[in-house]
Amino acid sequence: MTFLDDLNLRVMLLDGAMGTYFNRLYPGRVEAEEANFTNDEGIVNIHKEYIEAGCDIIRTNTYAVNHTLFHNEEEIRDTLIKAVSNAKRAVSESGLNIYILGSIGTIRQEITMDEESLLSEYDMIVDTLYEQGVDGIFLETFADLRIATEIAKRARDRHEGILIFASFSVNPVGYTKFGYSLRQIVEDSDAFAGVGLNCSVGAAHMSKLLKKFKFPKNVYFSAHPNAGYQLELRGRTRYSEDPLYFAKQMEELVKAGCNIIGGCCGTTPEYTKALNSMLNKMMDELSLPVNKKVVKSEVSRDDIKVYPNPFIDKLNSGEKVYVVELDSPLDNNADKFKNGAMLLKDQNVDLVTVSDSPMGRARADSPMLAMIMHNMTGMEVMPHIACRDRNLIALRSVLLGLNIAGINNMLVITGDPVSRDDRGTITGVFDVNSIRLMEYIKNMNQEVFKDNPMHLGGALNYQGVNVDAIVGRMMKKIEQGCEYFLTQPIFSDEDIERIKLLKSRVDCKIICGIMPLVSYRNALYMRNEMPGVNVPDYVVDSFKADMTREEAEVVSKRICVEIADKLYDVADGYYFMTPFWRVKLVGSIIEEIRSRHS
Repeated sequence: MTFLDDLNLRVMLLDGAMGTYFNRLYPGRVEAEEANFTNDEGIVNIHKEYIEAGCDIIRTNTYAVNHTLFHNEEEIRDTLIKAVSNAKRAVSESGLNIYILGSIGTIRQEITMDEESLLSEYDMIVDTLYEQGVDGIFLETFADLRIATEIAKRARDRHEGILIFASFSVNPVGYTKFGYSLRQIVEDSDAFAGVGLNCSVGAAHMSKLLKKFKFPKNVYFSAHPNAGYQLELRGRTRYSEDPLYFAKQMEELVKAGCNIIGGCCGTTPEYTKALNSMLNKMMDELSLPVNKKVVKSEVSRDDIKVYPNPFIDKLNSGEKVYVVELDSPLDNNADKFKNGAMLLKDQNVDLVTVSDSPMGRARADSPMLAMIMHNMTGMEVMPHIACRDRNLIALRSVLLGLNIAGINNMLVITGDPVSRDDRGTITGVFDVNSIRLMEYIKNMNQEVFKDNPMHLGGALNYQGVNVDAIVGRMMKKIEQGCEYFLTQPIFSDEDIERIKLLKSRVDCKIICGIMPLVSYRNALYMRNEMPGVNVPDYVVDSFKADMTREEAEVVSKRICVEIADKLYDVADGYYFMTPFWRVKLVGSIIEEIRSRHS
């Protein structure tokens, strides 16, 4: 009988936690995965305890076997092989027919790690486990449905018939940290033999989530929650539930249609015994939902209510848009910011955008300032949202607050790094980069914001030798919901030609950056101090050190209008960065450009 044959006949019992149980038995020594060699007897005995407690399936002790714990690929492979050997030994010594699934946990993707490198490491782990003869692969505690799906597809391309199960970690309201909902996980489950939930929540919360959820047919579903919520007591981790309470909550999940149940963090063989006892009592009344067809809900576009967004509507109409950036204040005096906002309202600009602590220098919160401006002027506003300073909890909070406040345009950026002088005292968070945050918001648009979606802009860093790499990054952003790009300030003919080249290769909207330079000193600074900004000699030489403010503004206006003229056939709009609160100067430039092309 195969694993799936058995799964069609009954609810199967998965083992419980390895890591937390190992740490309880052998505190302060090594990580459980390292103990595959240093304490293999202990690992084998834990497997045997779960088997003796009544489980049908054990997972290899490989959850964290990846580059974050081991030094090189050889160590990773050797540990994977040893872990499977330990699991097989436990099964052999038990004398029972127990299935073995190869456990793979999430690998944290550092900001410098590209996606292909990440997927290649997963490929290597999957291949090594499968070659050792496991009955299937169990992806555990995943938050990114897209990555899990890609792992499964690549595995099936290499190994015909391989079984890949994927279990996701959600918060108490049913979303992963990357914004995927339980509904999305199940409806997009074609790549897997089964899907499920584990970790993050206890049995009670998982039961509450899944009892409301109608299980699609022909989708095997697993559930292995934590033993309640963890508590830190005198430096040690404790969990708040008990085995009998846990089993009672899991009984509801079995009734709801779960095919595999077990335990995650904090659970022990005592929990497995309680689950086994509960299943034995229920066997006579169980009816499993097998061989049924998944029916995905279909929504007609006529049923979708589209909320108006004047900026997006104008951009998509082909008419030039005018965007102006204001920096939020460095202190608690917002008078200049508010005055500038009112002047821009009079100029009838299409969108005002507020930067998010550029250069890693703290300014007043950009989403909050955007809300103040929106309430004060009624204008369309777009805060920059940087990934540097907020973890995913804070990012989600900001997104929810902005949507409630009626602000649905935003520029998603990774964010300038913390300056070298501040490192050690100030940390960059970088839970995600700009592309991953766009993906997160795209997922929220499908569920949380489906009636009033967010519209995303992206930064276009057009400099660089490798045009293919720039195009590739643009395409990734577009795939994740980016609707338009804003560029850095453009000054040179070479930059204009680069924009034309990118536009010819990528079908997208590009709003071109224009920054008025207001003095000779300002021009020198921009040329020498701002990376990625190319200020040619003729621009710098147009200013003189002894110019008056008025004379310099005349030169600045002339240069900006000339650049706008050169960009007119390629730009979908203009993005003005306001220097030193010179809002009137920006307004006069906009008036001149409009008059020349009216």
